[in-house]
Amino acid sequence: MDASWLKYCITDEQLQAFNDQGYLIVEDALSPQMVDALTAVVDRMDAEERKKRGLDSHALLSKFRVVVEDDLFLELLDLPRTFPLLWDILGWNIQLYISHMIVYPPEPPGTERLRKGAGWHQDGGRPIPEMERPHPRLSLKISYWLSDVDGPERGAIRIVPGSHKLNDRPPQSDPEGDPDGAIEVQVKPGTAVLFDRRLWHSRGWNYSDITRKVLFFGYSYRWLRGLDYNVMPPEILAKCSPIRRQLLGDGVDIKGWWQPTDADVPLKTWLIEHRGKEYVR
Repeated sequence: MDASWLKYCITDEQLQAFNDQGYLIVEDALSPQMVDALTAVVDRMDAEERKKRGLDSHALLSKFRVVVEDDLFLELLDLPRTFPLLWDILGWNIQLYISHMIVYPPEPPGTERLRKGAGWHQDGGRPIPEMERPHPRLSLKISYWLSDVDGPERGAIRIVPGSHKLNDRPPQSDPEGDPDGAIEVQVKPGTAVLFDRRLWHSRGWNYSDITRKVLFFGYSYRWLRGLDYNVMPPEILAKCSPIRRQLLGDGVDIKGWWQPTDADVPLKTWLIEHRGKEYVR
C-alpha cells in the first residue's frame, strides 16, 4: 500500500474539469526513468509482434492484454500520480478492464495528408447501442504517452471536449472535416491523459518523423466484464498486492462482483483507514 497516493487526490478544480469536459491532463505522471523503461519494453514487444504478424515498419500496431506482458506494466495499475484520481472519480469498486498498446509509425513518405481524424468514436462496445440515453459513466481510460506528441501531425489523440454529455454524435459542419469543437491533445512524454469512455475521440494522423507510442489502461466498475481477462492468470496475481489483485479482477466469491465484501475490495478498507468512513459510500 502506498501512502504517497494521498498526495495526489483530485482537487475540486480537476473534478469539475473532468465532469464538464470529459478529460484531464496530468503532466509528469511518469518519471523520465519510467518513460525510458516502458519505452524499452514497448519497443521489444513491437519488434516481436511485427515479426509474428508480418507487419512492415510503417504499419500501425495495436496489441491488447499488455498488462501481463511485463511486470513493469503492473506498476501502472496503481501509479501514485493517477490512481487517486480514479477512486475520486469512479469510487472504490473498480477494476482494470482493458490494457492496450498502440505503436503508430509515421505515415510513409508521399502519403496524402488528410484533414479529418481517423475514426471518431466512443469507447464501450455494445453498451453504446443497447443502453438507454443519456448513458451513465461506466468507465474511463488513462493514456500514458511515451513519445513526444507536443506538436502538430504527430498522432496525438483528438477529442471533442464536453461530448461525453451528448446523446448523439457531435455536430459536424464540414462533412469532410472533424466534428465541431474538436481539438488535438498535444502532450510531452510522461504525460497521462484521463478521459471518460463516452467522450468522442479519434487518433490524429502522424505525418512527423516520430513514432507515436502510447499505453491505454481502462478502468470500470467491477460488475462489468473485462476485455483483457475475466480470470487473470494466477502467476500474475501472485506477484501483486491485495489492491492490485482487486484491480486485476480478483475476488473471493462470484457474488462479490455484485455485493462485494471487504475481502473482495481491499481498496475500500484502505480508503476508510486513510480518508475516513464518510468518504466511502
